Amino acid sequence: MRSHPTLSERLASQADLLGILQAFPNSIFTELAGLSGYDFLFLDCEHGTFAEADVIHALQVAASVSLPVMVRVRGHDPMDIGRVMDFGAQGVIVPNVETAAQAKALAAAMIYPPAGTRGFAAPSHRASAYGLDLPAHRDAPRADVLLVVIIESMRGVENSDDILAVDGVDAVFIGPSDLSAALGGVGNFEASAYTTALQRVEHAARIHGKTVGMPPHPGQTIDVLRARGHRLFILGSDTALIRQSMSEQLARARG
Repeated sequence: MRSHPTLSERLASQADLLGILQAFPNSIFTELAGLSGYDFLFLDCEHGTFAEADVIHALQVAASVSLPVMVRVRGHDPMDIGRVMDFGAQGVIVPNVETAAQAKALAAAMIYPPAGTRGFAAPSHRASAYGLDLPAHRDAPRADVLLVVIIESMRGVENSDDILAVDGVDAVFIGPSDLSAALGGVGNFEASAYTTALQRVEHAARIHGKTVGMPPHPGQTIDVLRARGHRLFILGSDTALIRQSMSEQLARARG
């Protein structure tokens, strides 16, 4: 019996969730993230190097330290969404969602026909304990797996109200680097157009009761974001943490 609240339950309790992004397969990093106390692991299959077997292994390691995992899939392929749900992810994160039609298709990919498009293989996959929990899975096949859309383009911003009105979308991440790039200057987080775009997505999330989050970045500290209603945070990544620690160690040693 599960003894720890799921991500969905944590969000329902209005808790902030602090996560770490993992881009490269490393079971020790996964385990250490859970032991360190992160609320969730953001497993990155879009920019990272995870093969399918690596994803399952990471989920198994994370489960051993009670660390919920959300998986960012590579794109909008409904097969990818169904597979990471079969593997037992507690959240599916989809990059660059720009329209309500896309959001509806993503939500449909998480449920079985006739209402959805997800393929049924429950007797053999990890989400149903390889068939041992089949009756419970049939009663609640999506269970409380989160669907998180990423808005990171101006088209997505302009359609954010329609996107976040879609039933089945639970939360939205805002992608700061891609969004700032779309506005003409990657990393230009001080531009008024960037601030306006953030506010537009935040307003849509608030109106539709959807959780919003993004990584803290220059000008948008975690305290500033919290004050504007953000509750999902990516505090860093495996690559950034290692790079920063190496650089600081060498700088100290070289005086």
